[in-house]
Amino acid sequence: MTISSRPDTSDGQEVTDVALVRLPATGSLRITSLGPAGTSSEQAARALQGHLLRRGHEHVPIELCHRYEEAGDRLLAGDCELVVVANAYSGIDRFYMDPALRLAAVFVKDTPHYGIASVAGAELEQKTRVITHPAPRALVGELLPERFDLAEVVFATSTSAAAEAVERGEVPLALTTALAARLHGLEFLSRTRPIRMVWSVFTRADLLDEERPAPRRPAATARSLAW
Repeated sequence: MTISSRPDTSDGQEVTDVALVRLPATGSLRITSLGPAGTSSEQAARALQGHLLRRGHEHVPIELCHRYEEAGDRLLAGDCELVVVANAYSGIDRFYMDPALRLAAVFVKDTPHYGIASVAGAELEQKTRVITHPAPRALVGELLPERFDLAEVVFATSTSAAAEAVERGEVPLALTTALAARLHGLEFLSRTRPIRMVWSVFTRADLLDEERPAPRRPAATARSLAW
C-alpha cells in the first residue's frame, strides 16, 4: 500500500457536501482510494484532501489500496474514515447499498490524460495485447493507433498496475495515465485525453451525527473542491 500526503491545493470546482459537515472537526480524517501511485483515484483523493485541509482539518493522510473493495473493507473495519470511488467503477453499487455506509460528498474532476503507452524504444508487433483497468476499457478502441491489430484486452486492478505490467514486459501496451506512464518509464504511442468523471465519497454511518441536520445553504455557495 502507498501512503500519500501531498494535497492538491489549487482552486477548482464545487463539491456537493452531503455529509462531510457532520464528520468530527478534530482528529484525523484518513482517506482511502485505489492505487498504486499514479491512478486517477489518487488524484481525486488528493483533491478531497486539499478541500478538507482548507476547511480546517489538520491531519488528512491518504492510503492507497490495490482494489476499491479493499478500500471499502478498510472503511468498514475502522482503518479509515473516507473512501473515494469513481462513479464509472462497475462495483460502486456495493458502496451505495451497504447500510453501514453513507454518501458523504460528490464532485466532478477530470482524470489525468489517458493514452496507449509502451516501453520506450520497444519493438512492437502489429498484432498486440493491451492491458487496462476495466473502467476505461472503451478507450482502447478509440486510442489504439491504426497500425496495431488488437488481439486481446487484459485487465489490471488499476491504470498504474497496467503501466507496471508493461514495464515488466508482461504485456506490450497499456492504456494508462500520463502520471503512471512517467512513473514506469513508458512513452505514449497515441494521442491522449482526459475523462470527465464524477467521484463519490463514502463514510461510515456511525461516524455521523445523524441527529444534527446539515446546515442548509444555497447551491451557489456550496463548498468548493480544488484540483
